[in-house]
Amino acid sequence: MDIVDLNVKVATMDSVLKRIELRHFRLVKAIAEEGGLSAAAKYLHLTQSALSHQLKVLEEALGEILFLRHGKKLIITETGRCVLEYALKVLSELNAMQSDIVKIRQGQKATLRIATECYTSFHWLPKIIPEFKKRFPEVNIELQPQASNQLSALLESGDINVAIRMAPSKARFQNHIIFKDELIVVMPQDHELASLQAITPQQLILHHLLLCPNAKEKLLLGLAAYVDIKSLHTTELPLTEGIIQWCSAGLGVAIMADWAVKPWLDQENITARPLKVNWAKRSWSAVTLPQELPVYMKEFIQLLQERAPIF
Repeated sequence: MDIVDLNVKVATMDSVLKRIELRHFRLVKAIAEEGGLSAAAKYLHLTQSALSHQLKVLEEALGEILFLRHGKKLIITETGRCVLEYALKVLSELNAMQSDIVKIRQGQKATLRIATECYTSFHWLPKIIPEFKKRFPEVNIELQPQASNQLSALLESGDINVAIRMAPSKARFQNHIIFKDELIVVMPQDHELASLQAITPQQLILHHLLLCPNAKEKLLLGLAAYVDIKSLHTTELPLTEGIIQWCSAGLGVAIMADWAVKPWLDQENITARPLKVNWAKRSWSAVTLPQELPVYMKEFIQLLQERAPIF
């Protein structure tokens, strides 16, 4: 077969597929099971003439006879059996799809993909997931811990469903406020900054800063609006516990969320003071695409709001 013949064959097949509709599969199934046009028409709630016309259109599209007319009976041909076999597969798959859609809508079969902007959320997020699984045991949860700098792109590509951010998104997304917190400055109790009621960026940058890697960029960007950060001396520590220990040992000061610091204030040689900047007060948000959320996503966001780390 040369390329011209192949192109003609492909074009012909495309033309056939464009003419075949779902109703044709239902028609073949009904005739085969009911044994004639009259009974099939009654089963499909159509007139006999309408059904006869549909069958004619299908046979013309395929270029094959699917049923032999024998008196008032229709006897399925070998080609008809082939079409019936595929019709049954298609209709079965469509029924299965419809069933799965209902299950997804009801939270009986779905995957909830989550990513968070800040690792500090791992202190409280894992406590929420078991409660969610009690309510929706059929919903799988996938957490993407390495996606903190790609949340918007991942939401738009559909790779995640919920992004947990430290502030509402300004892009074309839907924001669900989870809780509000405040950034504070953490230091040893005998540190010179501990005598102040609040700390300005100008006072802060004179000291060694201990920073969480994934929050570093935002913090430095915020400080840059007030001071020159080129001469800053910083150390990055990935864990809250590590930052607290370094602060307690007098090895630097840190900017942290008030709720993250609170459990340590009574246990370690540290204290905390407010940071005098307008971005210190934050509104953590669960960010989704603008949509009518399925019930399991609504419940998950509600759990985030109910179990938020506020005090």
